[in-house]
Amino acid sequence: MLRARSIVVLLPLLSGCGGGGGTTNPPPSPTPVAGCATVPVANEGWLHVAEGSAVTYRANPPASGPHYPLWARYEEHTATVARGYWVHNLEHGGIVFLYRPSAPAGVVDSLRAAYRALPNDPACGHKRALLTADVDLPTDTAVVAADFMLQAGCTDASAIRAFVDARIGRGPEQVCANGTRP
Repeated sequence: MLRARSIVVLLPLLSGCGGGGGTTNPPPSPTPVAGCATVPVANEGWLHVAEGSAVTYRANPPASGPHYPLWARYEEHTATVARGYWVHNLEHGGIVFLYRPSAPAGVVDSLRAAYRALPNDPACGHKRALLTADVDLPTDTAVVAADFMLQAGCTDASAIRAFVDARIGRGPEQVCANGTRP
């Protein structure tokens, strides 16, 4: 009987030693940067459609919606990647960096520098992000994750990094495999 009481007395003491049950303080929120707010985007579903199908999205740029069964490689693309491919990357928890081909070179260079500064996603071993031009983009730049967008036109590296850190790996499917489409 004495042995059973000792265990009962020790259990409450051990539970406070970091194994669980305790609360942790969340990390401080980054200092907001003007023009760089995270904006929720209404979900348009995650339906697969035949590769090459014409797809219309309500949001521009889309942060979800119908997409091709194949997804783009996580890299800096020199040719424009069709939305049907990169929306699939969003479903896998990827981040997509977009620029309008007619955007000023300095703006594109700032976005490209923020993309290149990203570390590898520890869950995947690569950036889990891609950069591509988008001819239908209504603004010079955008950074998109599943169901969220960094306010259009934001090229502040610290705001982009905070957005990526908060949104990477948060798509409805967790797939690290690199895509097969350019």
